[in-house]
Amino acid sequence: MTLAKADPAAPATVEAIMLDKYRTEPFHNLYLLSGERPRTHAYGGTCSDKALSFLHAARQAGFDARLHSGYIGGREIHRLVKVSINGRSFFADVGNGWPALKLYPLDGETMYSCFGMHFRTEIVGGRMTVFHRKHGVEARQLEIDLAGKPEREIEADIAARFDSGIEYPFSNSLRFSRVVEDRFLFLRGERLEIYGSSAFEVVEGIDAARVPEVLREYFGFDVSALGG
Repeated sequence: MTLAKADPAAPATVEAIMLDKYRTEPFHNLYLLSGERPRTHAYGGTCSDKALSFLHAARQAGFDARLHSGYIGGREIHRLVKVSINGRSFFADVGNGWPALKLYPLDGETMYSCFGMHFRTEIVGGRMTVFHRKHGVEARQLEIDLAGKPEREIEADIAARFDSGIEYPFSNSLRFSRVVEDRFLFLRGERLEIYGSSAFEVVEGIDAARVPEVLREYFGFDVSALGG
């Protein structure tokens, strides 16, 4: 499908692709923890895997999309996608472990809510900051240099991500998140957090032996597929 450049529905089309990725391809660090390299993006992964999957889908849909990078804790370790639509540019952060379901425009600040959480952006001096608020507490989540760097350099960073010795915030503890029906689920270490528009639940004490069972029961995900 090729979309007309002036199609006013184009941003909504991109966001529909984003939501589909959040539903079908979970964010997780199972490859990183196991030392396995992904053979496909169909089973999700970290920000690099999810950004590459969305990049392919956006281009297949006829959009001008390019890899971009972001900073977490002052380090350039996050991958996202810059999409050009009708003469405007947006960031799609499908590799975020949290439900960043809306596009972030480069030409103005924005805010939105989903699953009882709130996201907003600030743009100052050619840099975008993304803030995430949950349970009434807001935190700086991500910073993005609007200009970015050449895509080939980001591709090289992605290719070296398993061998570079980089420590990620999730390097030593399980992370698995996904939009499931009308809720957002996030397994962080031994704690499963379940977010809805008006309710929040927690399941504690999930040890390593129970992880496959929990992924099947709550996420509909068979961890054995990763090795196939």
